[in-house]
Amino acid sequence: MPVHPVPTPATGPGHARVLPLVRAALAGHAGTGPVVVGIDGRSGAGKTDLAAELVTALRTETGLADDGVVLFALEDVYRGWNGLAVGLGAVAAGLLEPLSRGLTGRLRRYDWHAGEVDGLVEVPPPGAPLPRVLVLEGCGAGSAICAPFVDVLVWLDAPADVRRRRAMERDEGSWTQMWDVWAEQESALLTARDARAAADLIIRT
Repeated sequence: MPVHPVPTPATGPGHARVLPLVRAALAGHAGTGPVVVGIDGRSGAGKTDLAAELVTALRTETGLADDGVVLFALEDVYRGWNGLAVGLGAVAAGLLEPLSRGLTGRLRRYDWHAGEVDGLVEVPPPGAPLPRVLVLEGCGAGSAICAPFVDVLVWLDAPADVRRRRAMERDEGSWTQMWDVWAEQESALLTARDARAAADLIIRT
């Protein structure tokens, strides 16, 4: 699953609606790890674009340094077209749980072209301080296995036909045949935990 920007939501810059929630979470955060902001939604909902905008806004409007805000794209660690849940399990165990205790998170990146796990991902990278905010972007950020570690959850919503059109335009139709396979896994996650209902903010894109 290649990474490409998603068109800006037609309703305007959603990051402006998320910032107050993150500021409040930072002000009330007593844990040793970072504040985790989950950006969830089904494929083509606009998660990548919003997450990038939010990271930029956090760095420029809250006084946090670049290494104080880290963006983590879940699609870098999904385990292939049938590995959504497995990848999320690796994220919860290898990244989110250690970070919650103030430790470095480590897990294996997935190479979508080779179809196998690849290099090691570390958050924070060697020599860098623990981030104040971790923006966790991707399908499943608000799933049951990640939920215990997420402080602020944002759900992006759009009609299925709009999402599919965006996703196919974004990736030049490279995974048309896998749309239903992936959608079934998204539905299974939402059956286990309705991330939309649990979200602190829903943004219609």
